[in-house]
Amino acid sequence: MLKNFLTLFLILFSAGVFGQKTGFRIALNSGVFLFSGASAQKYSQINVSGQANSGYTNNPYGSAGALSYGLSGNIKRVTKNNVALGVDAGFENLRSKVKINGIYGSTGNGYPESAKGKTILSSNFINLFPFIGRRFYREAVSFDIVGGFDIAYCLKATEKGSASAADGTKYTTSRDRKTISTDFRPRIQFSADYKNTGVYLGYSQGLINYKSGAVGGTNICFASLLRFGLTYCIK
Repeated sequence: MLKNFLTLFLILFSAGVFGQKTGFRIALNSGVFLFSGASAQKYSQINVSGQANSGYTNNPYGSAGALSYGLSGNIKRVTKNNVALGVDAGFENLRSKVKINGIYGSTGNGYPESAKGKTILSSNFINLFPFIGRRFYREAVSFDIVGGFDIAYCLKATEKGSASAADGTKYTTSRDRKTISTDFRPRIQFSADYKNTGVYLGYSQGLINYKSGAVGGTNICFASLLRFGLTYCIK
């Protein structure tokens, strides 16, 4: 399916390369990344063993968003009929957050123990976004509405958490959390450009379940990302 999609896109791109200029842009990207589905939670707890002050987050897939960032470059072609098509490729560090409200395990203060803190799940992706859409003009400003598909290859995913118990004891987490290799996310995006500079706003919804290999209970968890950023045309 993916191979057929990319082949179709290349055919469309080749068909529109005549009669219009090509734009090359770099983009500074940010956004809010979070998880949705039955397994995504706003609150979780840190599980510890013995007297150690480090452990792991029981469920690091937070439904509370955290600020993410990335850098990408894209090539865009606009045909005579104002069809906009192109591809964007870059690196993203996508971060979600879950609040910590308890410590579970054999601690010196009993079991369980209330706490306050947070865990950030940080996932590094190489992302490819082929897209197609429509361009509109209003005086010196151009507007593009495009849709496509994020093809996101996961390099690594790590949780880092910190929470303080009522007595002031601090507990931390640091653990590998990579469960997928590739995420596929339908994406829609709106951009506005004036001369060489531009802004954009987009939304992506993942199709891959991050907890598909988990055993027991309900294991449904998908990624969601609201993107925004700045672009600059270098040619």
